[in-house]
Amino acid sequence: MIKLLNLVKFFCCYLWSLINFTRTLIINIIFILLVSLLCYYIYNVRHRKNVDNRILKKNHQVLEINFDENFNNEPFYKKNLIFKLFDKFTNKKKHDVINIAYAINYAKQDNNINGIILKLDNLNINDIPSLRYIGKYLNRFKKTGKKIYAISDIYNNNQYYLASFANKIFLLPYGTVKLSGLSFKKNFYKKLLQNLKIKTYIFRVGKYKSAVEPFFRNNMSFNDKVAMNKLINNLWDDYLTTVSINRKLTKEEIFPTDQNFLISLEKLHGDLTLFALKNKLVDKISDNHDFEKEMIQNFGLDKNTNTYNKININDYIKLYIDNGIQKDNGNISVITIDGLITYGSNGSQIIINAIHQVYKNPQIKGLILKINSPGGDIIASQAIYNELALLKKVHKPIVVIMGKVAASGAYWISTIADFIIADPVSLTGSIGIFGVINNFNNVLNFIGINKDGVSISERFNLSLNEKLSSIEKKIIELNIKNGYKKFINLVSKQRHLPIEQVKKLANGMVFLGKDAKKYGLIDDIGDFDSAIIKISQLTKIKNINLQWEDTNTFSILDLLMNSNRFILSNLIQNYINIIFNNEESLNSQKIYSLYIA
Repeated sequence: MIKLLNLVKFFCCYLWSLINFTRTLIINIIFILLVSLLCYYIYNVRHRKNVDNRILKKNHQVLEINFDENFNNEPFYKKNLIFKLFDKFTNKKKHDVINIAYAINYAKQDNNINGIILKLDNLNINDIPSLRYIGKYLNRFKKTGKKIYAISDIYNNNQYYLASFANKIFLLPYGTVKLSGLSFKKNFYKKLLQNLKIKTYIFRVGKYKSAVEPFFRNNMSFNDKVAMNKLINNLWDDYLTTVSINRKLTKEEIFPTDQNFLISLEKLHGDLTLFALKNKLVDKISDNHDFEKEMIQNFGLDKNTNTYNKININDYIKLYIDNGIQKDNGNISVITIDGLITYGSNGSQIIINAIHQVYKNPQIKGLILKINSPGGDIIASQAIYNELALLKKVHKPIVVIMGKVAASGAYWISTIADFIIADPVSLTGSIGIFGVINNFNNVLNFIGINKDGVSISERFNLSLNEKLSSIEKKIIELNIKNGYKKFINLVSKQRHLPIEQVKKLANGMVFLGKDAKKYGLIDDIGDFDSAIIKISQLTKIKNINLQWEDTNTFSILDLLMNSNRFILSNLIQNYINIIFNNEESLNSQKIYSLYIA
């Protein structure tokens, strides 16, 4: 009895210590955040003042855009405060592509800016529509007679694409121009699943709906190879067309065949740097010191820094863009849907909440919806669609601008728009549905766990550790066919296309933006500026003030997973849950979803 009392006493003391520790920890965290906020405010005020004074005293400057920075699809000024503080204290500046473009546009008419330097060593934008948008403003800048210079040690496809807009391209000694063409490859998990004794049930509608192929094949299907081969060839042709025009070279000169490339390289004894120069891919081989000397000759010496008279993009945006273009009290909202569309509080609900703010705000007269997503959960996509439909009821028009991709579930959402705009190489369409269920019955049997019991019905009793019954399979098949039919009817209704025509465009086929326009899946080819012009026409508002709705959420999974890894990680997580979780928690899991991705 005494031992029991001592044990209870020990437990109570331990529990109190834990509660006290937690209370202290929370208070300390709040205190640190308050101090951080104060430091952030003081730093911001002083830094802005220093930037203003430094810039106003200078003339004949060059705007330096260092692409070592990270980029977002939303303006950084609307980001979650925690992210702002983290970026500030780690000295990381994050800018969206639109702010970069607006800065270039402002520099075009800025008498203190006579040129632009593109530092492309660590360019991390892999999105041709975004690079094309920046390139459009670089071309406008050049038309004023001001020069653009690009420098890097290595130019990959994306780096060289942006560099091609420059008047002069510099390459560091021993550097290379690595134009590799395009490829589409993915991992296949059929053998892995067999080795792990995991049974995967695949349900899909659409013979070109290849997202699930990695789970029941060890290689690409013929249909998928044909479709993807056509797709990457069209994408690469668009790439070469832009670059060849910019460099005033032929497509063959920019990207010779493998055989011709080897012949030319052998003549230069394998010197890739010299190859780039001889074939006019770059204009000059120069180390950083010589490049700096040339820039000093062009733009003058800054005696304070002992280098060329420059202002970096971060300071330039703070000085001219933050307070000049972006406003919080706008009349048109912008919402971004980026990445896989998932269901729940950290997924679709964030987008829905942002749309609802637009619905409630009487000052907001319309919405620009920026979409860069391969699709995702059908329930999440429909929920977002339904919320957008409410805007139509209060006569708030919607314009969709597609990024690199807006397919499947993302296209489902897009159909509600009054007007859809895409880049020539935006990937869209992919009208089809699939479902994936991973079953661990064989795994559990192998390690000695067997499940048995009785049930009134076989309906809606899906379990990760029981084989699907014929009734359950039939229910899922009917559900998917119904979802596919709804998708086709939705496209037919919203895009004013005959059902039979939509069926020919369905089956999971993916289209480039320029082809999607031809088939009536979108309305026009353009970019974000086109979306602004269109929303102005629809709302009859001449002076558009954009208000960016915050859809940021902190999720490590969002950073780590693409669509294939998302499904595979769920598969592995379910494996762990089966072993360690009890029956109640297993049965409460959502083990079956329809995906339009």
